[in-house]
Amino acid sequence: MNIPPQAVFLYKGAWSPTCDTTFVDCLLTLKGETKWTRSVFPSWFLLTPAKEIKHNAGIMFSEKDLKDRAEVLQMRYHTFRYVLRQRGVTWDMPLKSVIALDEVWKKIFKLNKFVRAYYYKEEHMYSKLACLFGMDDVKVEGAPEVVVISDTTEQLPLNEIGNEDLGEQNDEVTSSLRFPRLDVCRKLFDVDIEADDRESTMELGIYFIDLAPDGQLRIRVENGRALPKQPRLGEDQGGPSTRSPHASSCGSNSPMGWWPHLHK
Repeated sequence: MNIPPQAVFLYKGAWSPTCDTTFVDCLLTLKGETKWTRSVFPSWFLLTPAKEIKHNAGIMFSEKDLKDRAEVLQMRYHTFRYVLRQRGVTWDMPLKSVIALDEVWKKIFKLNKFVRAYYYKEEHMYSKLACLFGMDDVKVEGAPEVVVISDTTEQLPLNEIGNEDLGEQNDEVTSSLRFPRLDVCRKLFDVDIEADDRESTMELGIYFIDLAPDGQLRIRVENGRALPKQPRLGEDQGGPSTRSPHASSCGSNSPMGWWPHLHK
């Protein structure tokens, strides 16, 4: 059959594969960022693709040109999807072409003339166009199978009911005796030995970050501070002793006898 090349059907005027790719990629990005779910894009949606197309292809399209091109892209998606759903048509994805007999093509041409655009090649942006315009497509399921349940019941003869003689049965059930496994406590590390495989090479201590006079941050290390400890039983708790200087004295323990500065 005498069919023109695919570019004759897909590209008109100043539109080119570069312009189409830039246009579709921008629409997909904006659709994802704004959570847009409709297949019709508003005017403010088309400003960014117009600038990107001018940057990549050097062509400035008007708002009307972009809206018309969006309709053409949507038609391309539905047409190629229509071709794939026809009986006798196979999509050869490695070869990027559609395979069908001439009789099948002639039958399809009568229904849609734009189908001739895919006689030689596939729609190379079909996956992207499906993300733009195919989110509302409804998958047609097969007719559900209906099962009719009868309200009548039949009584089975007694001779058809299988009775199996199991013989003498022993009620006692024996099984192998199993003992629970004992948990073993294993010492993995010595308590008094310091670990020598630390990932950090910094010395032990308390690290502080101070702001120096020059405005830089400085690291200060302190080994810790000595905290007061509770004295042991039988030791003085600091300060002058309040005990009597006489071991055998059981009387008053007045400080008058041992505090020096009280004597004049």
